[in-house]
Formats: sequence, structure tokens, C-alpha cells
Amino acid sequence: MKYRHLHISSRVRNFSIQKVRRTLMQYRTKTAWGLDIGGHALKAVKITQTTDGLLITDMDIIEYSTHPRDVNFLPSPCIKEAVQTFLAKHNIAKTDNVLISIPGQFVLSRFTIIPPVSKKQLKDIVNYEAKQQIPFDLKDIIWDYQQLIERVPGTEGAEIGLFASKRATLDQLLTNTSPLESKLTAIQASPLALSNFISFDQQIDGLTIIINSETENTDLIIVDDSYFWLRSIPISAIDADLVKEIQRSMEYYKSLTKEAVNFKTILLMGNKFKDPLNVKFITENFAYEVKILNTVNNLKLSGNVQPANFNENVLHLGVALGLALQGIGSGRIKINLLPRELIKAAVMAKKKPYAIVTLGCLALSFTIQYCGLHTRIAHLHHSNNQHQMVLQNIKDLERKYKNTENLAQANKSALDLVSSVDSSRFIWMEVLNKLLSLMPDNVSITSIQSAWIAADTMKTEGVTKLSPGSSPIKKTIYPTKPDTSSKLLLMGIKGESKEPSMRFIEERILKPIQNLTVFDQKVPAFKNVEIVPGSSRQVDHKNGGESYISFEIRWIVKSRDEIQFEETSLSLANGTSTPLKKS
Repeated sequence: MKYRHLHISSRVRNFSIQKVRRTLMQYRTKTAWGLDIGGHALKAVKITQTTDGLLITDMDIIEYSTHPRDVNFLPSPCIKEAVQTFLAKHNIAKTDNVLISIPGQFVLSRFTIIPPVSKKQLKDIVNYEAKQQIPFDLKDIIWDYQQLIERVPGTEGAEIGLFASKRATLDQLLTNTSPLESKLTAIQASPLALSNFISFDQQIDGLTIIINSETENTDLIIVDDSYFWLRSIPISAIDADLVKEIQRSMEYYKSLTKEAVNFKTILLMGNKFKDPLNVKFITENFAYEVKILNTVNNLKLSGNVQPANFNENVLHLGVALGLALQGIGSGRIKINLLPRELIKAAVMAKKKPYAIVTLGCLALSFTIQYCGLHTRIAHLHHSNNQHQMVLQNIKDLERKYKNTENLAQANKSALDLVSSVDSSRFIWMEVLNKLLSLMPDNVSITSIQSAWIAADTMKTEGVTKLSPGSSPIKKTIYPTKPDTSSKLLLMGIKGESKEPSMRFIEERILKPIQNLTVFDQKVPAFKNVEIVPGSSRQVDHKNGGESYISFEIRWIVKSRDEIQFEETSLSLANGTSTPLKKS
């Protein structure tokens, strides 16, 4: 079709194309601000990704009155005043990502090992672990997780880190940073931001202890290649108490690993180590090589940042640098404790400029088409009405189909649930009675849990290894599929043993549960019986009482078809024949 009466000058056309190109290039440039909000200062760093690498293009430190160590400083109006001062001095573009920190003492961290599952099943298993590991109602907290190690040596599982903070604490932080709320993209724990900076910029050789000591507290991070472990210590003074807590943390870390642990280096960070006497005190109390953060390796300074000012303050800019690195996508740890509703708002705000440009292009295209097809507009309008009627009829049919499908699915789920509950309706009382009867006198059960999970959540091929000193549990590989149920009953107990020996728990508790039979069955009722990795630890009573070992054991209850199949196989092996029971 020829548009004889349509003419768009090349000047107008080039202006529109150049304007769209400039807009898109502006929003493709990655720039992020990291704001470390501490007990005595707001420390800010801006990083921009360019073709020459990552540049530190701006920085600032805004100090305010120091709060007592035992006081929660997050509600302090000094933070809001510092944020307002920061905004008055620096221009935050619409395309800039802004990330703020929450101190480590306000964040709960848990590390646990989960069975190997698919990505679709990972969320369900993590939600189950969060309910077990986090001692708060999940409605009252904001939490996030990240898979840290794909496969743990010596096991079939993968390690994940769970990190949570109380919603009330985050609300206090957001209230005093409210001028930044529309620009916020993430809230990250200070020690995790520090880990992002260390893994990106510093050369870590061997097992390293990172001590970041600020006015309000001290963050301790142990780094071993891609693995890390952290603890927030509520001590800011560099004294004997801090040394004692660091040594206790190191001993606890050694108890978590199955291999020999040889610490090599201590890396000091934070404003407390501006004092040479504090550095000397740490050096004299630890027999390791002590280093101080005094430079960056993989980041460059732009002309807007004075090298002397940056080098003078780099010692306590690690958290802000780690936040900014996460903001441009270069952080290994992606944890975000920003409430979900604010995350969605930030995502929509970032997409809005692209939507405007897209709508502008569409509007220009529609205008050209309208001018060219003006003579046919009436015919197209009539055709459009007919198409809309057909489309509406199709939508009505589709809506009816979906309603019918949802009704059928709802009824099916209800029937499946009734069937799954009925198949094990008496197992609870029988298991509870026998569990209590086989427990030694010096062992107590503190809780019993159970949950229905999807059958394909747990992989049962191969051999599951337990804690050191215990025997592996061989899992039966069936030649056929004796059970087609889509639900498995996962059960577990948590307990305490006054006998301070893991062998005692394995011999007197774990093995009896592995061999436990119920009703008149001749084979064990459970499979995949194991001590939950990382659950066993020694606990000292605060009032001077006897110490004890806490533990957690979990298992899967075999289905009725599996029990029947194993009993039949056992009878055939013994030279007898047992007729199959009717299900």
C-alpha cells in the first residue's frame, strides 16, 4: 500500500529515534548506591558499571551522635536527619538502585542441609525448614534464603542459608529512611554485604577470619573458599571479652566441620581498627597472620572521588561497597529483607520508563498507520466490532471452562486428602506410644512434628550418610512400584540427651527407631531414618545445671503397600508363602 499524502520529515524522524535511543541507553547503565546505616554514621558509596569496569563514582560519611551499645539505635531521629542531609548533597537518579543495611545483631541466621530436590520443589522444602529453624511466627518476620553450596561433601544434600528479621525492626528502619522508600530496592544484613565485598574484591588465601568492629557491635565472618559462616557479637570494645567470644566462635565452627580446620589469616575492618593499639591487641592475642583492609583491588576510583579521602576511610566502607555491588548485580549473596510489597513497587518503578518508551513507539506507529489507512477506518471499525463480539464469546466460554476445571480439581484434591489421611489414621497413636516406650530414662522428647509432603520431594535412591560413627542406611530399590500414592508422611522428633555422646544417641535412639515395628507388622515401619544434619549440639544450662545434647531425628512412614511388599519378600526369602492382604 502506498501512502501518497503522508510525509514525515527526516529531521523529525531522526529526533524521535535519537530521543528513544538516549532514553534506553540511560536505563541500561547500572548504577547503585550502598548506604551503611550504623550506630554512629551513615556511610554511602556509589558504584557505576562502565565499559572500563566498575567505578566508585561518589562517597560520603555523615556522622551523628553515638548511642549507647545496649540501646536500639534504629528508631533514632538522627538517622532520618542523616538521610535528609545525604539527599540534599547528592542527586539520586530514577535509574539508581538504592540498598540499605540492617546491622547483624538484628538478623537471625541459620544454616541447614536439605535433601537434593528440583527447583520447583525447593520452595516447599525451604518453607518447611524455615518453620523448624526460625523461632518466630513467620507472619511477624521478613525472611529470605539462598542456596550456598550445591552439594555438601559426604552427603547427598545441599546447604542453604536462612536469614530473618522482625517486621517491627524493619519498620523502624524504614520509618527513619522514608525519604528513600520510593528508591529502595533491597535491605541487606551488614555481614552479608561485607561478604559480597570480600568475595568480589579481596584475595582470600586459605581459611580466613574477618573481624569487622564498629561502634555498636562486631561482626565475625569465617570464609573458606566459597563457604562462609557468620556471627554478630554484641561487643564493640577491643578487649579480653571480645577475644574470648572470637575464640569461642572459632571452636564452635571447628565442631561443625568433619575435616581438620586450620585458620590462617585474620582480616581487620571497621572504624575500631583505626586505632593502632587495637590492631596490636588482636595481633598479640592470636597466632595468625593479621591484615588490615587498606585498599581495593577490582574497583577503580572516578575523578569525582579523592583518593586520599577514600583510602583514609576504606577501612569501614566495606558494608557500603558490598551493598552497591549487590545493587549492580555483582554480589554473590542475593538476600533481600525488604518487605515483599515494597519489592514489587520497586520493580514496577524500574519498568515504568521502558513502558513509557514502548508506549511512545506504539503511539508513533499507530499515528502513521492511522494517517495511511484513513480511507479504510470505517470498514476496519465495523470489522473490529465483529471481532470483539467473537472475542467476548470466546472469553465467556474460556471462563466457563476454567470454572468447571477448578471445581473438578477442588473435588479431586479433597478426595485425595481424605484418602491419604484414612490410610494412616491409626499410625499416630501407635507411633507415639512406642516412641515414648523405647526412650532411655536420661533422654526426653521435646517435640514431635509431622507433615504431608509430595512423594517426589525426597529422593530415595542410593545410601544416606549420617553423622560420623553411624552406619549408613541402605534404601530398598523396588523392582516395581508397590505404592502410587502422591503423598508421604514425614515425621520427626526433637529431644535432649543427658548422656554427652553421639554414639549413645545413634545406638540407643536412632537404631531402635530404624527397627521399630507397629501393629502386627514384621518389618520396620519407617524408612530414611536419619539424624538431621547440623541439629546435634551441646547445650550448657545458664543456671549451672548439667549440660546436654540436643538432637533432631526425622523419617518417612512407609505406605501400606510398601509394608505388604516387604513382608511378602521376607516370607519368600524364608521359604514360606503368605497370601497378599486385600487393600
